[in-house]
Amino acid sequence: MILNNLEYWVLAQVGLEIILICLLIFFLMKIRSMSRLIHNTQEDEKSAARHVEFLADQLATLDAKRIALAESLGLLEEKAFSVNKPDPPGRGAAPDFRSPTVPKSGSGSLRLQVEDLYSQGFSSAEIAQRLGLHPTEVKMALELSRLKAEQA
Repeated sequence: MILNNLEYWVLAQVGLEIILICLLIFFLMKIRSMSRLIHNTQEDEKSAARHVEFLADQLATLDAKRIALAESLGLLEEKAFSVNKPDPPGRGAAPDFRSPTVPKSGSGSLRLQVEDLYSQGFSSAEIAQRLGLHPTEVKMALELSRLKAEQA
């Protein structure tokens, strides 16, 4: 069977159309995979934004707690100052909650006294008994010291 020129041109046209269809399918698949990649990236960005917002909220909460602890430390130091302050004349002596082993010199803040006793190996209960504080106050002072050391 002999083909004439027109039939060759028709066969060439059909072959080129098949190649074009294959290329079109290939590029459509590439576009689809890129679209999925972009969609996944956008979801990751949204997730990261949510995590950033969550961390910002947690940071604000921690900052508020730090401020509250600093205020509590100030109150503890005021209480220590009022305990160490001599009685005004004409008043009965206030009960002394501290044991005689605690130095009554104003050699530092209450927090420093708590840290010093803690570094000497005393437990929180022993420190509270020696300084005439509630054990929770001692624990707060130690926690504040730890937080200040972490910030430094």
